[in-house]
Amino acid sequence: MKQTHLVTGPFPELWRSADSVVVIDGIGVDGKVFVDDPNVEVTLVKSPEILSEITEDEFDAFVSSSELVFQDLANELNRQHGTKFPLRYWRIVVGAWFQQFAQVVHMRLKIAEYVFKTYGELKVAKLDLTWQELLPVTHDEASLLFATDIWNHYIYVEAFNFVTNLATENTLVSSSERNKELLEYRQNINFGLPSPQTKSKLETFLAKVSPNPKVVLAGVVQSKLALVVMHLRLRSLPRLWRFSSKLTAHPIDEVARQQFKTSKSSALRFEKFLRELLATNLPTIYLEGFEELQDKVCESQIKRHPKLIFTNT
Repeated sequence: MKQTHLVTGPFPELWRSADSVVVIDGIGVDGKVFVDDPNVEVTLVKSPEILSEITEDEFDAFVSSSELVFQDLANELNRQHGTKFPLRYWRIVVGAWFQQFAQVVHMRLKIAEYVFKTYGELKVAKLDLTWQELLPVTHDEASLLFATDIWNHYIYVEAFNFVTNLATENTLVSSSERNKELLEYRQNINFGLPSPQTKSKLETFLAKVSPNPKVVLAGVVQSKLALVVMHLRLRSLPRLWRFSSKLTAHPIDEVARQQFKTSKSSALRFEKFLRELLATNLPTIYLEGFEELQDKVCESQIKRHPKLIFTNT
């Protein structure tokens, strides 16, 4: 009996034994379907067409659900670190990563729901990768991983398993080549960690003439002309500030992540799925490396609080 497989990445080992496949976004950069075996029957699922049908009500539900989850995440981070920081603090520190992660998860789950509704139960081959191998160190690294085939393979499989509740029936595919590729990629991008850089002459000059600025440009690149324009409009000389301290990739604390308390019961599928993923996807900079991050920020902070801070996020 012919059984259809779900393919969620351009890895031949995923369809090697298949006669029929459903492929999510199966068009390669060359414009061709990456399942190129003429003996395999291919059905394409185009995610843009599915995502374009998200209604305003669905989006509003996403916003409400993700906010509830974020509030619980902030409470859990306070518990883990023994702190009492307000929600606004965590929104500044971890909010950008969380919002991007929640959006990606919502879209992948939406597509997984469509695939299951349209094609029913499919046989799933999953690359034998652990969540530890895919756990990002920083938000920057997470953003880069979200765009990779291997991370999308992982999240699509997780989403389809969640929808069908058939994770135990996945076929694990060992591929040392994929593990090696992933590690090399993460090393090449230095796990998204900032590289220490010496201050430019302009930064040094502004630090001297404006030691206690009212306006700070944090990580924002501006030309000298743009700075002059801002100075005239704001009636204050902006100060350039970059986080350039050296940070390290900390070992994963599996015990702390196993004790992560954000999994509350929810009637909404997306909210439940998002909660389940937090412990194994939260970048280590916010948990294992948080103490070092705080120390580095304290070392490089501006003495007086500015009135305005512009960032690139």
